[in-house]
Amino acid sequence: MSVLIVLIISAVVFNYAHEFGHFYVARRVGMKVSRMYVGVGPRIASWTDRHGTEFFFGLFPSASMRLKAGEWEPAPAFDRLLVSSAGPASNFLFTFVLLAVAYVGFHTPAPALVDSVDIGGHGFAAGMREGDMIVQVDGIATDTWSDVGMRMIDRVGDTGSVTFDVLRDGESHRYELSITQWQSDVAWIDMFQYLGVAARDTDQGAGQVFAGVSGALADTVRMFWSTAMSGFKMLFGSMSVLNFGGGLQLTQLGLDGANLDAGDYLKLFALFSLGFGIINLLPGPIVDGLAMLTAAVEWISRRPLSPGIMKIARPIGYVLAFGPIPLCLAHEMLRISS
Repeated sequence: MSVLIVLIISAVVFNYAHEFGHFYVARRVGMKVSRMYVGVGPRIASWTDRHGTEFFFGLFPSASMRLKAGEWEPAPAFDRLLVSSAGPASNFLFTFVLLAVAYVGFHTPAPALVDSVDIGGHGFAAGMREGDMIVQVDGIATDTWSDVGMRMIDRVGDTGSVTFDVLRDGESHRYELSITQWQSDVAWIDMFQYLGVAARDTDQGAGQVFAGVSGALADTVRMFWSTAMSGFKMLFGSMSVLNFGGGLQLTQLGLDGANLDAGDYLKLFALFSLGFGIINLLPGPIVDGLAMLTAAVEWISRRPLSPGIMKIARPIGYVLAFGPIPLCLAHEMLRISS
């Protein structure tokens, strides 16, 4: 299964998770839902439940929720904040659950132990050798290959050097890898290929519940931050936008794209779920960010925003949410043409 297929499946699955998150919380706070789309396009079937919600099943897989007229604006600000936040929250929850299943059911993250080093690779030139345990990157502890991957992503687009601290036969060594706008113009970040190293298969085994669950929670938080920061790098041109949905995900988890097992694919699904949630935090009218922001402001201020402010906020929201897309593309065109 290719990463592209995983991305396509994720777009469908996590759209459903996202919308049913909105639907569940809307019901819980007492908002009436007029229609829940379980698909769009030509109607296959439909039915209405005892709450008066019509469930519409269309030919094409896509989910969305429609509230009854007059349900949203009069609702308390906190209720609107809960409902608008429920979609991204469900995606982040799925990220945690999928990682936990991958770690507990298949294998907990392996330590960053080097199995082999390509003589012609950058890692060999820096001093890495077979059997090295990478314990720090740029002075930050790296317990697993996922940690190494996220530290490397932090340096995308930088110039200078990346510092690796390793343990070899019980002795500490420090190596520096010189970089110049590292990986800023590639369409697929592959940490293993760039360094010329292979990760040793030190399977930690399944069934380590506490280690798996705690690791999943920690990685969910760290990958949220890493993905968000990568978005800013794409915006300002230090990372190629073509990385979205590709090698970036593999590198964040320290995965070798040529050797993925079932547990690794679960991790990829988890990352795409995370990305889906982050996109919906953007402050645009179509995604959830603007509704979350306005509801939060009204809840904190204890008063509704005036129609004049909302009239200004909507176009600004469009620019903030969707303006980066053409800007990122412009960066790519300039990069390709230069």
